[in-house]
Amino acid sequence: MVITSGSPHDERLPSWLWLWFPPLLLLVIIPIKILAPEFYTLRIDGELGLIELATPVISIAGAVVGFLLLRRASKLPTRRLRIWVLLTTLGCVYFAGEELSWGQHLFGWSTPEYIEAVNDQEETNLHNVSSWFDQKPRMLLEFWVLIGGVIWPLLGRSAGTPEQEGYWFWPTIEVFPSAILAIMIRLPERIKSLFDIEQLPLELRFSEPQEYYFALFLLIYLASIRKRLSAKD
Repeated sequence: MVITSGSPHDERLPSWLWLWFPPLLLLVIIPIKILAPEFYTLRIDGELGLIELATPVISIAGAVVGFLLLRRASKLPTRRLRIWVLLTTLGCVYFAGEELSWGQHLFGWSTPEYIEAVNDQEETNLHNVSSWFDQKPRMLLEFWVLIGGVIWPLLGRSAGTPEQEGYWFWPTIEVFPSAILAIMIRLPERIKSLFDIEQLPLELRFSEPQEYYFALFLLIYLASIRKRLSAKD
């Protein structure tokens, strides 16, 4: 399949961002995991490792793009779209905050006792308190990435014209690389569980790079809307 954005040139994001950047993380971490497992554990997979820090950085970038988009959101054709963009932007903020335990991982403060008592990992975050702040939102996000980021672009359906809501709501093909990686990265773990495999040839905490690709999907999705909106001026 030849991947093209399917939109006029001035509405496209740069190919380095949506096409070439997504696989870069895996091209870095997999060779390190194989060739230098101790370095991987220390510098790549730890609380302040590459993956754990890259995810909130990408999420913060998504939030910034989202807030810039909201400044021009009046140009979107419906109020529902404006609310959707706001919710997606706040989702990026939540994602970044939770990944960093709202700064605790960077600044090392002690967890307040009332949070420590209900938090599985005794951290200053919500996702270790209840599945309603972790597994359930994650499941919904994965479903949206699968439907909007993989299935919709592969179907090649027209999302209509800029005057229509679907044109802005549905992702373009530009999210496809990050979306397909977000879905595929968990397949080894799920195959292991499904077939009761004791150990995979390459063992990773697959949920961590998946979170990175979720964040990248949201960044590219919001950036694509903003780019298309700017092209209409």
